[in-house]
Amino acid sequence: MARSKIVLQFMAVAGSLLLLLASCSPEKKIASKYVKEHKGTGILILPLYKLQKDNLTISYDTNVKYTPDQFDSIAWYQSYYVQHVSDSVFLTTFTNTFINGLASAGYDVYVEDDSDVFLSLPDPKWVVQIGQISLNEEHKIEYRDMYSVESGETYQQDYRTNQINLESWLDVSKANSPDKEVLYLEGYIKDKVKVKIGLNFESGGLGIVDLRDSLTLNDIYRMAEASGKKHAELLFDHFMNKYIAENLPSGLGPVEYYHYNRERNSFKRGSREKFEVVN
Repeated sequence: MARSKIVLQFMAVAGSLLLLLASCSPEKKIASKYVKEHKGTGILILPLYKLQKDNLTISYDTNVKYTPDQFDSIAWYQSYYVQHVSDSVFLTTFTNTFINGLASAGYDVYVEDDSDVFLSLPDPKWVVQIGQISLNEEHKIEYRDMYSVESGETYQQDYRTNQINLESWLDVSKANSPDKEVLYLEGYIKDKVKVKIGLNFESGGLGIVDLRDSLTLNDIYRMAEASGKKHAELLFDHFMNKYIAENLPSGLGPVEYYHYNRERNSFKRGSREKFEVVN
């Protein structure tokens, strides 16, 4: 604890010096260079046409041995959300937002019909194939700490919420290079539940009031839009951090991952929000 106080006191005295050193770090200089020089870099997007969907909330007779097709059929028809999600609407929304996000970041983005033009561009240029996107529907049990007015004690109340999980895999490679990376990202949306103590009109006493804002189909399509934007943002960070690693002086290495905030034109070190490289 004493050591932490010493560090804080030192930063208070020499804060301007630390900020100066941070601003002059080799990683940040190279990141700033990438922000300026990446514009016009070509990216070819190879889209996806089928969305993987699964329902993890199914109930069935455990005494019956189902075939895989029967099991899939049960899962499909018991789903509340995924059976109604249009592959074309979801994937078109995701892909268009992904492309627009990359274009807004300064890249020249091409699709399959423009591949001849893309291949004529100078290197470096990137090929990004949307390998797979999966939507899984499931239930989650959440616990909230509650307070009993009658006993004056706290207790836990459990709530079941609906949740939609999104997993994605991008196959990323430089054009004219055999090397490929598979980038993985996951996220989710779920019901919004607010709990408060209110009057129970049946008993005349106080009770728990469950205020639930349940997921809708439109929420899932909005998820596609938000996810496309997020993928573009994190892909920029991925390319920028690769550029940092490739251009650092010999013997140095980036100790932390950098995130670039385009609206503020600023960098954040140690960002945990990034793609996982799975190959």
